[in-house]
Amino acid sequence: MKGADNIKMTLHIGNELIQVDVDFDDQYKVREAERDVKLFCDKLRKSWPDSADSHILAMAAYQFARWYRQLLEEQNQAIDMAREKCLEIEHRINDNI
Repeated sequence: MKGADNIKMTLHIGNELIQVDVDFDDQYKVREAERDVKLFCDKLRKSWPDSADSHILAMAAYQFARWYRQLLEEQNQAIDMAREKCLEIEHRINDNI
């Protein structure tokens, strides 16, 4: 198999089996993500041992979405900062021409 080929993977998340199509080269990343979800759910389960699996998954989904939103905001701030610096460089170059 080549890196451009897709493969089918079965993920085990929250007592559910999920079939996904993944680029061959991304298998390791997918397993890491699966492991991260499991570890986080295990951590939540220790804090709330009487909670239903669906509640644990909902809490995990919320937290991962929150982290995603934070990273997206930080990325947008970094992009804005980079654009400002590029404009500043352009202005300095144009002023020296």
